Amino acid sequence: MIYETITVQAGEYEGTLGCFEYTESREMPTASRPAMLVLPGGGYAMCSDREAEPIALEFLNRGYNAYVLRYPCAPAKYPAQLAVAAAAMDTIRKRKNGKTDGKRVFAIGFSAGGHLCASLANCDPSLPFLRGYDCKPNGVVLGYPVIGGTPTHGGSFDNLLGNPRPKGMEWLQLHESVRADNPPAFIWTTADDGAVPAVNSLRYAAAYAEKGIPYELHIYKHGAHGSSLCDERTSQVDPEHMLLPASVGWVDMADTFLRSL
Repeated sequence: MIYETITVQAGEYEGTLGCFEYTESREMPTASRPAMLVLPGGGYAMCSDREAEPIALEFLNRGYNAYVLRYPCAPAKYPAQLAVAAAAMDTIRKRKNGKTDGKRVFAIGFSAGGHLCASLANCDPSLPFLRGYDCKPNGVVLGYPVIGGTPTHGGSFDNLLGNPRPKGMEWLQLHESVRADNPPAFIWTTADDGAVPAVNSLRYAAAYAEKGIPYELHIYKHGAHGSSLCDERTSQVDPEHMLLPASVGWVDMADTFLRSL
């Protein structure tokens, strides 16, 4: 395995992509591997460490080439985040390392990173700042995502768009802009999430159901917002509410879902 950090440039915007990639080995030969782009949460104010490298290493251990994107955050405003995420997807598909299968490039996002991930899923590739990028994931995993509607996480939208909101941004209420060409989605959250209510995930799943797009939705009974892997690796800040034995299975189910596509 090799690790490399590269700069991803999208016009005037840039981010940092941490690349965890397999090297060729006679002992572990393979024709191709899936890839996972990790989009941490943080309310578009920062990128959470707990939803970054630990997630990438989990999927690396499952045979994926894994990539962590540190995308622009406040005071940077839309479209900086989406432009850099699109450029990162395109970069991963064009990477020569690790034998990535360009038709199995997935994205996973948490909270505001889930909003960014779902924005990649929903986006119109003809948007001027997306032209030239092969940026649609082949499948997405959304952990307790910010989606839109009422209630949602207003602070994420304030950081992303400012307040008052500029005109023409209605499509970022993502339950209202799901397209027929959206990739399949695996969604999970907790019923008592006090920061991003579970109804955000329900709205997005309902939009998928209405359009007949494959999806899977899991809502666990208990768990604090930001619980990430739900085990000892990511629960140190609040083990009482983030160490969730009943929820750790979301990773296995997400992996199974993606491999079924």
